[in-house]
Amino acid sequence: SSQIERISRLADDLGQVSAAEEGRLNLTLDTADPSVLAGDAVLAAREAYERKHVALLVDPAEGAPLVRVDRSRIAQVLANLLSNALRHTPGNGQVRVSVLAEQDAVSIQVTDTGDGIAAEHLPHVFERFYRADTARDRDSGGTGVGLAISRAIAPAHHGALTALSAAPGNGATLTLLVPRAG
Repeated sequence: SSQIERISRLADDLGQVSAAEEGRLNLTLDTADPSVLAGDAVLAAREAYERKHVALLVDPAEGAPLVRVDRSRIAQVLANLLSNALRHTPGNGQVRVSVLAEQDAVSIQVTDTGDGIAAEHLPHVFERFYRADTARDRDSGGTGVGLAISRAIAPAHHGALTALSAAPGNGATLTLLVPRAG
């Protein structure tokens, strides 16, 4: 039955990717404090991080502007970014969630001290089923489309999702950018 559950979860995830990419996601927009969104995501992920002995830190932004977002969709993006960071960060590593006020937007960055992303893989990390390291990731429990869903949810908010990594072994930073409210 776990196989059936995985297949049905995969079908559901793929449906979400298609809906998001085609602009068919029904967003319920609310004004939200980005530091609260980041804090909630960190709370939700904390137990999994403790189990793997990876430190999870949050840097809220002092007086960051409010954003207009679909709270549950942004929570989904942040959950995906945090589970991805955890999957790629060894025990005793660290993941930091930082909220930064930009000129007319707010960015929420998830930075890990994990295995990093090679330059040739960077353009592809948001593609469905893309695995830079197939052997290790196949058993990690994800359907392989979490980042693809996240990448599609961001532009639905007139935002963006980007990935940066200095080099393999040097961790990675995934940044969700959403426009400020008003």
